[in-house]
Amino acid sequence: MKKTMKDPALLEAEVAELQKEGRSPDLAKIVDGLVPAHVYSDGFYEAMLLSLPEGVPAPGKLFRFFKRAFDVLASFCALLVFLLPMLVIALAIRIDDPRGKVFFVQGRMGLRGKPFGCVKFRTMKSDTPHDLSTAELSDPGRYLTRVGPFLRRFSLDELPQFWCVLKGDMSLIGPRPLVTREACNEMRLRLGVYSVRPGLSGLAQVRGRDDVYYKNKALMDALYVKNASLLLDIRLIGETVRCVLLREGNAAENY
Repeated sequence: MKKTMKDPALLEAEVAELQKEGRSPDLAKIVDGLVPAHVYSDGFYEAMLLSLPEGVPAPGKLFRFFKRAFDVLASFCALLVFLLPMLVIALAIRIDDPRGKVFFVQGRMGLRGKPFGCVKFRTMKSDTPHDLSTAELSDPGRYLTRVGPFLRRFSLDELPQFWCVLKGDMSLIGPRPLVTREACNEMRLRLGVYSVRPGLSGLAQVRGRDDVYYKNKALMDALYVKNASLLLDIRLIGETVRCVLLREGNAAENY
């Protein structure tokens, strides 16, 4: 059943009132009330940050151990399963644009805010600015290679990130890694989002993905960290498969 979103003005007033009273808002209720658009003032997000405790407690050691074990096993199996399709994709990229590389490596924010090289199949032409996210490009479509739109529609360009999971830079589920220069990194640091490894998918990815305003995503990422569990991860993996197959919230549909 579709959730009824709160009126943005009422939600802002509610957070502001809690801030005056020195109380912390319920993050889960706030996230449930968010709408996937830029309709909130900067003051709303500043009030959220001031009202919340400093950061969000990192998940415990036992959870992190089992989560890492699951990541290693699952990513290794995924690389074996997708080996042949990945070879076909690599060949298609090479034929499409022989001058460029098959893989695209970009600096992204990782665990504890440390940058790492996030690997994807290259879907953009060789002359595309490397330090910008797709959303920051004025006309992303003109930079795409011929096979790029297909790979992006079905998130096939992200298959190499199973290697990032296997080597420990990423997790199957977690906050999506942002480009190091994105403005929302400071907000995510303050919310404690970087206390876990970034993920191939996460809560914000199955709650709207590219349709969600980036500050709303930061709050969703904090909510995931606050409630992280293996059962939640398994549920989000299932929802991710559904979203990928149905191409929900994927901006590549517009290219």
